[in-house]
Amino acid sequence: MKCCLLPCMLLLACVPGKGAAQTVSQTAREAAARMDAALMHDYRFMAEQRQTQPNMPPLPALPATADDTTFLRRACIDLAGRLPRPDEVRAFVADRSAEKRAKLTDDLTREPGGAEVRFRMLAEAFRVRDEDAETIAWLREAATKDYPYAEIIAVMISGGHMSRRDEGDAMRTSVETSYSVLGVNTRCAMCHDHPFSDRTEMETYEFAACFAGKGEVRLPHDYKYPRAKPGDVVLPALPDLTKSWRPGIYEDETKLAQVVKWMTENEASRRFALVAVMRTWNELFGMPGRIIDPAVGGADDEPSWQETRGNCFFSSRRGSATWIDMDVNEPGDFTQATKLMMEEFLRCSGRMGEFQRMLARTEAYSRAGIGHEFAWSGCLLAPAPQIRRLPSEVIWKTLTGQGDLQLPQIPQPGHPLRMLGRGTREWTDESVTPLSHELARFMMNSQPVAQATANAGSAEEMFLGLLGREPTDEEKAAIQRSASSNQDVAWALLNTREFMFRP
Repeated sequence: MKCCLLPCMLLLACVPGKGAAQTVSQTAREAAARMDAALMHDYRFMAEQRQTQPNMPPLPALPATADDTTFLRRACIDLAGRLPRPDEVRAFVADRSAEKRAKLTDDLTREPGGAEVRFRMLAEAFRVRDEDAETIAWLREAATKDYPYAEIIAVMISGGHMSRRDEGDAMRTSVETSYSVLGVNTRCAMCHDHPFSDRTEMETYEFAACFAGKGEVRLPHDYKYPRAKPGDVVLPALPDLTKSWRPGIYEDETKLAQVVKWMTENEASRRFALVAVMRTWNELFGMPGRIIDPAVGGADDEPSWQETRGNCFFSSRRGSATWIDMDVNEPGDFTQATKLMMEEFLRCSGRMGEFQRMLARTEAYSRAGIGHEFAWSGCLLAPAPQIRRLPSEVIWKTLTGQGDLQLPQIPQPGHPLRMLGRGTREWTDESVTPLSHELARFMMNSQPVAQATANAGSAEEMFLGLLGREPTDEEKAAIQRSASSNQDVAWALLNTREFMFRP
């Protein structure tokens, strides 16, 4: 990416770079202990609040620590994007050392699959397509070497990826950038002042002008507000998205460099760190309050951006992530965990791999999985991982044996990855993990499942490889009584909830 990254190299001098000395002064264990304390503070606060509210059920008790096989399977899926290998399960269960879970999570974040998990998060955030070969190569390097997130933002924006991605559509680039980097949804304000927030149409067009290069941005023909007239040229300006520092855009500096500086150096808000924290947390713990349309299933082709502009229709496939439009500076002690995690993220120079390592060392991550009875409003974070469906990539790699580099960024319509939830990257963070009748039919009848069962080994190897544990005596007896073939056993295991979900 030599030619397209040169414009932002000067900017990186003022962003924590990959050659800078690590600023982490505390160990990952100490950081994990601080995060555990903050999570428990928030949990107790919510429990006490419910006791004072009539007709509110009490908050469920926290689950016990997960057993070794459950923890191993969860960590391999979350941190390395794969299921544990049979030999890995045996070795981990036999290991009696007190630090084995910490060592495991450290190793998983550093293996190639761990870098691919981080790359996929970044590719979803910045809507990377297969034709963006240079961007893909650089983002994979950034994920592998764990570059600071502020540096990644600088390269993606000042290096021109976002503008090239949207083929010069400044409005689209600005709206998706504010969503992916700052967690602020300005889509309604593309065509009218937002009725439920401070976002205005003028502000949205001013921000779009920051991404217009040498071109002009004009107000639409139906602009109705007194500040200007339809068709007027809009000057670039940074929006008041963060309720704080709103510097002007200066003509003698690169506009995109000023946008990046405003996003990553705003000490009063640090919204870019909040979004990175929530995105990473969601990968390991799941997000309470995340809404997924239960009707989603099959190759649900997204409408193009042009078809959605000018109205308030937005994709149903995008989950309603709870960090969007959140103000972390609002009063209330119950957001301790969120604020502390932002501090820990910035303390480790915004390195997503290092932050993953800290989260995975918490007692909260070691607890057994919880269901959606823990879903609560706001951005309170449950101190245990939520039970979630397997990521699309893990299912597909298990069935086909394909590696990460063989998977397309955007599968073609009809590709099973689309049905499993991989999005089109028309939108930021679009991919989901839906459950549907079509998914059930795919797992029962598809050619990839038939091929996977044809390669089945012994029953014990299949249990270890697919479920991450050995079969129980009862399961062994049931297999013997039924006289099932190994292929039948593999098919049955692939169609269990135990396979389809991460605990």
